[in-house]
Amino acid sequence: MKNIKLFFVFFAFLFADAKLFGEISAVLPDTDAWTSQEDCAERNNRLVTEFLNNKLENSVNHREKYWQRNFVDRESYEKSVDPNRERFKFIIGVRDKRKPFASPKLNATLENSALLGETATHKIYSISWSVFDSFDGEGILLEPQGTPNPNTPHKTIIHIPNSNTTPEQILGLNHNGVANGQIENIGFNTAIDGYRVIIPATVDRNLEKRRTATLTNREYIYRAAFQLGRHIIGYEVQEVLALVDWVKRSGNVSVRVEGFGDGGLIAFYATAADKRIDETVVAGYFNCRNRLCDEPIDRNVFGLLEQFGDAEIATLIAPRKLIIVNKNAPELKLRSEKNGAPGTLVKPDNEIVQNEIARAKKLVAGLIENNIADNNWIVFEPDEVIKPTGNLLNNTASNLPKNTTLAQNHTNLAKLRQENIVNGMNKHTQHLLAVSELTRKNFWQKHNSASPQTHSETIEWYRNYFAKNIIGTFDDVLLPPRPRTRLYKNETTYTIYETELDVFGEVTAYGLLLIPKGLKAGEKLPVVVCQHGLERSPVITLHSNPPNAYNGFSTVLCERGYVVFAPQNLYTLRDKFRFNQRQLNPLGKTLFSIMAPQHQQIINWLKTLSFVDQDKIAFYGLSYGGKTAMRVPPLVNGYCLSICSADFNYWNLKTASTLHDFSYIWSGEYEIFEFDLANTFDYSDMAKLIAPRPFMVERGHLDGVGRDEYIGFEFGKVRYFYDHCLKMPERAEIHWFDNGHIINGTKTYPFIDKFLKNK
Repeated sequence: MKNIKLFFVFFAFLFADAKLFGEISAVLPDTDAWTSQEDCAERNNRLVTEFLNNKLENSVNHREKYWQRNFVDRESYEKSVDPNRERFKFIIGVRDKRKPFASPKLNATLENSALLGETATHKIYSISWSVFDSFDGEGILLEPQGTPNPNTPHKTIIHIPNSNTTPEQILGLNHNGVANGQIENIGFNTAIDGYRVIIPATVDRNLEKRRTATLTNREYIYRAAFQLGRHIIGYEVQEVLALVDWVKRSGNVSVRVEGFGDGGLIAFYATAADKRIDETVVAGYFNCRNRLCDEPIDRNVFGLLEQFGDAEIATLIAPRKLIIVNKNAPELKLRSEKNGAPGTLVKPDNEIVQNEIARAKKLVAGLIENNIADNNWIVFEPDEVIKPTGNLLNNTASNLPKNTTLAQNHTNLAKLRQENIVNGMNKHTQHLLAVSELTRKNFWQKHNSASPQTHSETIEWYRNYFAKNIIGTFDDVLLPPRPRTRLYKNETTYTIYETELDVFGEVTAYGLLLIPKGLKAGEKLPVVVCQHGLERSPVITLHSNPPNAYNGFSTVLCERGYVVFAPQNLYTLRDKFRFNQRQLNPLGKTLFSIMAPQHQQIINWLKTLSFVDQDKIAFYGLSYGGKTAMRVPPLVNGYCLSICSADFNYWNLKTASTLHDFSYIWSGEYEIFEFDLANTFDYSDMAKLIAPRPFMVERGHLDGVGRDEYIGFEFGKVRYFYDHCLKMPERAEIHWFDNGHIINGTKTYPFIDKFLKNK
């Protein structure tokens, strides 16, 4: 009986609601009913994750279109893959001209000799060498004793340790310089009598506290370098290639490069980048790279899987000798704590490694068929083949001479070496940042801003470059939207519908559609798409109670006579969406590669609604929604106006500076960095991609995302462009107000009215 009474009470409420607000359909006309009970952000993330997993798994099937291998002879083959080699060097950041040097410098002080010790066969020196600008490589040199025998082939071995292994440990020495038997044994049993051996230091993954972040040294360098079109991988490759430059200048010297773990990565990449390296050993690294997104972020290479897996990289080495060792591979688990990125390393599976090797052989079968290479150009040595005896000095610790000791104060040498390398890399990124304004100016030379017409004629190349090379675009064609809706709220002056649309693959677009009541027959209203920020949902844009940064701007605009759509963007659920960015980057894509098509589908569908003025659809976003306001309108057709609130910045300073406290270097947004952006676009340049459409910035003086002086500097370029070049000063505005990270609306609502309500 109680349940029956509750039913009648509920029915009476619905009847009263209908009488008060008029008859409202539970489903928007011409749409299907949407019945999902899944949280919209969780659903969005799940579907995108599935889509990207499929893309990663299938990436290998799309690489061959980038290769035009010619197997006529070795010269023809190497020439045919040179464009791929150049692309490879670009994405790993090997872009700077190295500084030649006569020989490495001996690192001696008044207190310490550069000679660290001796064995029966070699003298051991602490050395450094020029790479470029402020960056020097450092490490240990083993120079053969006595006068070289002219009848002995001269050979240099560059042995690259794993990231948390020092050159001393490779030699079986502790940091007091004593032979202690704790040999870093990774299966390199090369006899080195008569050979020069160089052991460069690699940047470690020790966690260091820097301002508000605790980052590994590798991630610290990665963040700024990535934004500047460089990479810690590229820096370490350049460190090796600078040594190759030196030894090759002294004559026809054979060079062998070998490495373990991260050192294996660097040895592998350096040999692929430079044809002068004669043979290579890659230990504890070679694998199928489709799960690059799981590895530490310092291995994240933008666009790698478009053209390259490890098999394809190996073909840049063929027909030179490549030995793959899968012994004692490093394992690691980094947690997402104190703003650092998570990452995992596991030992490559022998079967997977062998499959990748087989794939490499198949890709260059023509080399073998034409006798350019033998079938053993690439060799796999599994665990059982490697004898666990000996060390790099082809000796055991117990047999090292007693004088294999290091200088008295050598304990701190490894630490100082690490600091020098990290500081040198950081200084180089900051130099690149300082000159990036000029670099971008040079990049924009094709653009003619003399008039609106010349702007229109020359801007499209930059829009296409931005879409393809910075944001990344999928080839997938948009599906029919198949809209699903259901009534979310029936308010006094407007109605809200939940809406989901198909986009492509498994991806959908979700949002809240707000429709003003009292529409007249045939009336068409302009639309404002109101975009939430980080870790929020469309619901946050509806209300201002309790007080929040959005001040109910969706409902305010609806009450001002606009149809409003509030989309669910991807950047929620913390590491889940950042993992999506990690999936996307190796494919040459970003979060906006998904969000732009979602917005395009939203626009396409909104234009089909009978009450929408399809020529007047504007975008207004806060915070990460402001980032969207800078990136999505240049990429989609249909937005007639864009407002960036609480985000406009001197963006590359904001992302790449290690000097400023407001930089993203110190924040938890490890996904925020965009490869090579600093050399191509800043926010004023993105505003040019939006122009001549109206563009506005909303900036609170107390907003910690940036500083007024830098934001004013960047917007000054926008002001100049609209005023002087386009002769459209009324189409660009900035509103400064005395508050923080919020939607203010005082000037933005009239700005929208001016362009969307005019006849």
